[in-house]
Amino acid sequence: MERKIELQEQPALNVVGKRFRTSMDRIQGDIGAGYGALFGYLGEMGEQPGGMPFALYFGPEFNPEDFEMELCVPVNRPLEGRGDIIAHEVPGGPAVVTMYKGPYSGIEPVYAEIDAWVKENGYEYAGPFREVYLNDPGQVPAEELLTEISVPVSRA
Repeated sequence: MERKIELQEQPALNVVGKRFRTSMDRIQGDIGAGYGALFGYLGEMGEQPGGMPFALYFGPEFNPEDFEMELCVPVNRPLEGRGDIIAHEVPGGPAVVTMYKGPYSGIEPVYAEIDAWVKENGYEYAGPFREVYLNDPGQVPAEELLTEISVPVSRA
């Protein structure tokens, strides 16, 4: 079955985030600690998330031993940051979007498919890759995890 990859207009989002460097060996613990801090902060502020949490992966090339990422939780209104928790707007605009179902460890080939689509359709990358986590690995088996992958693009 061929993966559906399409161009969509993404809205701008107000978020609270936590940006850091990590590696594939450390990522699981770093993500758990990061989301714990973000949701703890929202709880202290009396705020509810305004959407599904996501991660931004900064490039241009992905090095599994050392990469930069930001964990984000959308919020319903602009908030103030505190310490290493930042509050900002993630820009909207055109993005290439697809869905992936399965364990996070099997997601890498999807990025190759996105890269091929971007090149074949005359686009170039215009921002960090985004993984939106649509369900919780603590609640569903790895084979049922749903991740929306999107990347901002512009015409080459």
